[in-house]
Amino acid sequence: MLIFGWRRELYTLATLTVFCGSCRCTGPHALRKFVTRFTLFFVPLFAGNVEQYLECPVCGVRSTVPARDIPNLVARAGRIEVPLEEMIRTSPRNPEPAWPDLP
Repeated sequence: MLIFGWRRELYTLATLTVFCGSCRCTGPHALRKFVTRFTLFFVPLFAGNVEQYLECPVCGVRSTVPARDIPNLVARAGRIEVPLEEMIRTSPRNPEPAWPDLP
């Protein structure tokens, strides 16, 4: 008998002060990494899918972050004050509202 499946893991890599393009709120956004791993006999073997994103705590919008930018963002999270011109501005994946106006 062969037992296989998937395991999903969510990591919070850092917390950054970011301006959300969706709700127009400036605040602490979580830099997260979501990994889906293939398992065999409950032992994770390899990563199948990896997503990195910034998540707004107010509206819940997730903005995808390229893997090459992760080390710079983690290093930036350690700074106490971030100048306004260096602040990250996110844009939502889907610009349409989550709840459209109903007739």
